[in-house]
Amino acid sequence: MLISLGIFLSTQALADRNPVLRRNFPDPFLLESGSRTYAYATNSDGVRVQISSSDDLEHWSVPTEGLARLPAWVNENKPDVWAPEVLRVDSHYVLYFSARSKSVTRPDGIGRLCIGTAVSTHPDRDFVPHDTPLICDEFAEGVIDVSPFRDGDRLYLYYKNDGNCCKRPTWIFARELDSTGLATVGTTKQLGVSNDQPWEGHVIEAPTMFKREGAYYLFYSANAYDKPGYAVGYARCDGPLGPCKDASTHPLLKTPAQPVGWFGPGHQSILQIDGRTVIAYHAWNVLPDGKRDRCRAMHISEVEWTAAGEPFIKLDSERAEEWRCPTRRP
Repeated sequence: MLISLGIFLSTQALADRNPVLRRNFPDPFLLESGSRTYAYATNSDGVRVQISSSDDLEHWSVPTEGLARLPAWVNENKPDVWAPEVLRVDSHYVLYFSARSKSVTRPDGIGRLCIGTAVSTHPDRDFVPHDTPLICDEFAEGVIDVSPFRDGDRLYLYYKNDGNCCKRPTWIFARELDSTGLATVGTTKQLGVSNDQPWEGHVIEAPTMFKREGAYYLFYSANAYDKPGYAVGYARCDGPLGPCKDASTHPLLKTPAQPVGWFGPGHQSILQIDGRTVIAYHAWNVLPDGKRDRCRAMHISEVEWTAAGEPFIKLDSERAEEWRCPTRRP
């Protein structure tokens, strides 16, 4: 018998247990499938696509490899498989990710980041990649942080140009997908969201489209990923292809003013589960001496909503239990 997560998982439980996965697990993405929730993360310690799973959002399995092999278009010496996200399409799962091309360069001569796809009949393993990228030639500087979204029977893909690599503005874009989730259709739409707020610094990234009670919300992260100023904001959108407008000049989720043992929350994923909204994000672990650990661990918090349909997040103000990043795998 399946037990509703809401019965035994409380907001306070999430706050008390953060981070919920105490290892390097950056750019987390959540997918509910069957009785379990799966989390996917950027490469770490030799694992190209990290996958962990849980049946209560609190206790997570040790991450394992999800990508069967590198696709032929990726630079084997510097693959940079980043920010994987997954969409279920019919009886299979499509994995989207960014990786570095071995044949196409950006203006500074470094391999261009492109969007790739891989397919599996399982949510947690054996994703077989396609040997040509889905999107690579749209921007000379490259494209990263891909995120799929289903709206009824239609599928969409969100991403950002890698402008910060080459002193160019960064924008968030959207493109519709065909019914297989493996090909784009129509034209690319610029959603109107860029790094134009002081708190956003030189980059805006990690788009996540979310629909609630007929309203569209585009969550995103901004500022330097390795600094305390990294944070999460959101925009309100007219539809899945925009236009979108920043809902506030301040971030929704940021480093608390008082020391809590971590900083730089971001690269979020939003999941509606058992009538509740949760947000997964990474944050840097801080050691007792105040220095940054090497781990960006996964945190999960509750997203609450005002009567006007605006999200807010209450963070636990207590300092997290001290811990250290596990030793690197051989």
